[in-house]
Amino acid sequence: MKKIKFIFAVHNHQPVGNFEWVFQKGYDNAYKPFMDVMLKHKSIKWNLHASGILWDFLLSKKSYVSNIKKLIAKGNLEILSGGYYEPILSVIPQKDRIGQINKLSQFIKNTFNCNPAGAWIAERVWEPSLVKDLTDAGIKYVALDDVHFSSSGLDVNSLRGYYTTEDHGAPLNVFPISQKLRYFIPFHDVNVCIDYFKRMAQEDKETVLVMADDGEKFGMWPGTYKHVYEYGWLDKFLTALEENSDIVETVTFSEVLNSIKP
Repeated sequence: MKKIKFIFAVHNHQPVGNFEWVFQKGYDNAYKPFMDVMLKHKSIKWNLHASGILWDFLLSKKSYVSNIKKLIAKGNLEILSGGYYEPILSVIPQKDRIGQINKLSQFIKNTFNCNPAGAWIAERVWEPSLVKDLTDAGIKYVALDDVHFSSSGLDVNSLRGYYTTEDHGAPLNVFPISQKLRYFIPFHDVNVCIDYFKRMAQEDKETVLVMADDGEKFGMWPGTYKHVYEYGWLDKFLTALEENSDIVETVTFSEVLNSIKP
C-alpha cells in the first residue's frame, strides 16, 4: 500500500465594499475558529489563500497574523498569491493581471517574509492565455477544478498528481482539485473521507489528491459552524488524518513540486 499525499487548501475572500460586520462575521465564524483548530494539530500541513481586501481587514487581528507567521516558520503552512482584489483574471487587461498578482505577492513577502509560488485563480475561471502572465508574475503553480481536465478529454478518475502546461515557452504547473473531496469535506462523515484515502492508497502509483475550496464553508455557510466546530467535524477529520499517517500525508503544494515529477 502506497502512502498518498493530500493537499488541504482553503480560499478566503470577502468582496470589495462588503459591510464591516460581514468581514467580522467571517472572522468570528470561519477564519479564526478554523485557525484555532489547525493550531491544535501540529503535524498537519495546509495551504491558505486570502484575497488582498480580506488581508487588509485581517491585519488588525494581531494574534491571527502572528499564528500564520508561526505556522509558516514551522513549515506547516504555505500562502498563495492571486489577484489582490479577486478579479476574474481572464476578463481584465494583461498588465492589470500581472499588477494585481504582483501587488498581493509583494504584500505576502512584506508581511510574512516569504515569496508565494502559487496563485489562486478567482472562481477557477481559466484560459490558456493566463499562463504567460502568471509566470511573468513569478507564479509556478495554480489549482483548477478537475472539470477543466475532463473537458479537455482526460479521465477524472486518473488524475493523481499535477500537470505542466506552457505558453510561449513559459511553463506553469497545474493541480487538479478533486470535486469528490470538495463534496466530502466537510459535509460527509469523517470515515467516508478516510475510506476514500485508503482506497486511493491501494493503487500502485504515486498519488496526490487536492481539496481546495472556500474557507467560508467551514463555519460561515448555513449550519456549518455547528457542524464543523460545535460538533467537531474539523477536529475529528484532522485527528483521523494523524491516526492514519501511515497511508496519508498532508503536504504543501511546493513540497509536491519539489518531490514528484509532473
